[in-house]
Amino acid sequence: MKILVIGAGGFIGRQVCQALAANGHEAVRAALRPVTAWDQPAAWQPLLAGVQGVVYAAGCLRDQAGGVSDLLDLLHHRAPAALADACAAAGVPRLVHVSALCGGISAYARSKRAGEVALAGRACIVRPSLVVGVGGVSSRLLDQLARLPWLPLPAEVARCQVQPIRVEDLADGIVAALAAPEAAASWTAVGPEAAPVAGWIARRRAARGLPPARELVVPAALTRASARLGDLVALGPWCSTALELLAHDSLAAPAATPLGRPLRSALDGAWA
Repeated sequence: MKILVIGAGGFIGRQVCQALAANGHEAVRAALRPVTAWDQPAAWQPLLAGVQGVVYAAGCLRDQAGGVSDLLDLLHHRAPAALADACAAAGVPRLVHVSALCGGISAYARSKRAGEVALAGRACIVRPSLVVGVGGVSSRLLDQLARLPWLPLPAEVARCQVQPIRVEDLADGIVAALAAPEAAASWTAVGPEAAPVAGWIARRRAARGLPPARELVVPAALTRASARLGDLVALGPWCSTALELLAHDSLAAPAATPLGRPLRSALDGAWA
């Protein structure tokens, strides 16, 4: 199959392209930079010629880039909705939309939910919890924290429950959904185990043969100030949106996966 991958330069998109190649498919790489009229179906038509499926894996945390207003709603809602319209008009039979398993009222969470509503019944919607693996900004940060003898964490981060999935399993599941004889059902993509973020850091540290770190709770005022600084200086994933997301667990009951096999532990492989 010839598959168009939107967001092919990102963490998940890159892995999807590798999984497609490993399974004998051709990945057509595309990005949404610079931001343009992606919320119009006509903008997608030139990219859909000759493809049998599309993976939409574009997204971001911050609602600003290059002077574009309402960027999150564009990337997570309006653009994929227009893409679904274009796929229907072009007769492209498979569309996989990568959303997120998140709660809260942030612009990020609202835009993700709006995208899922817009694509319901028109795409296989994949909702991953925390995704870990080489090249992931969040998993690299957790891996770095696992090396510290002192572990300073905001209370929200320490207690937030997540169910990490390996990026390799996520990508393989997306490819399996594309290749299924019938349109695949939507997939809440969570790993086999759930634990608080602090617990995952501790387990990663133990896997390195290191003794337990001493945990320090970062004061709420300092947490909010550092998140606001992250809004202004984008040196990593930490920002007000990340803080809001980590105030809500990212969990789901185990369910069948497109892979038809058990998923690997989040600790089975590198994080950075």
